[in-house]
Amino acid sequence: MTRTNRALSVFLAGLLLAAGANAQGKKAADDPDQKELFDYVLTMDKFQKLSASTKTLGEMAEKHPEMKDTGNAKNLDEMVQKFQKYPEAVAVLSKNGLSPREYAVGIMTLMQAAIAVGSKKQGLYKEYPPEMLKLVSKANLDFVDQHWDVIQKMSGFGSSDK
Repeated sequence: MTRTNRALSVFLAGLLLAAGANAQGKKAADDPDQKELFDYVLTMDKFQKLSASTKTLGEMAEKHPEMKDTGNAKNLDEMVQKFQKYPEAVAVLSKNGLSPREYAVGIMTLMQAAIAVGSKKQGLYKEYPPEMLKLVSKANLDFVDQHWDVIQKMSGFGSSDK
């Protein structure tokens, strides 16, 4: 795994942990952040914007490790506030046609769907568990499944770069 991909993985893992921490103690279906993630619709255009932004943000995080604290957010609002502390990061998102909010929602939606699809592809289950389908929309699961190879290649999900 390259250094950039390692930094990116740490950055994305932080975002995912933030989502998990946010869901704890609440019924996930009742959580407004989770509803926003569920309602977000992934498209190839959005994926390309997210991927380009994430790559540049990962490179920036290598040079500015303090940026990794965006993954310590308790909810989407806090994550957006943390992004806004870094004008360089906001500029990267803007250049790619994303607001900090859309990036946070989009990348977390993509991560949830990629983890679910990847787990299914690895044989952890044959059908998506009903509870998962309450958290990740079938449309996003289908999108990630249909574009799995492209998503792996562009984002590093499930790849084993050396």
